[in-house]
Amino acid sequence: MKISESNANYGRQLYMREVSEANPAKQGTQAGKGPERAAQDRVTLSRDSRDMQIARDAMMNTPDIRTEKVEELRNEVKEGRYAVPADKVADKIIASAINEYV
Repeated sequence: MKISESNANYGRQLYMREVSEANPAKQGTQAGKGPERAAQDRVTLSRDSRDMQIARDAMMNTPDIRTEKVEELRNEVKEGRYAVPADKVADKIIASAINEYV
């Protein structure tokens, strides 16, 4: 893409418009239209970023070990009720081997 002077000017105009819209406090003091206001820093997070932060916080607050599930399995093994379906184990072994080579 060839960048000409008109393209550069257009880019500068867009940038200046965005800056002036984003910081109306500076615009008022530069134009002499209003009293000086203290500049404020502000952070705005996107919806996706907020969702990711909520998910991360939920994950961090979730225990690594589900004690109820462990206790249930422990009791099943102790009582002889725990059965591992051989066909499902074989399917997972084959799927894992295929995924390694693909």
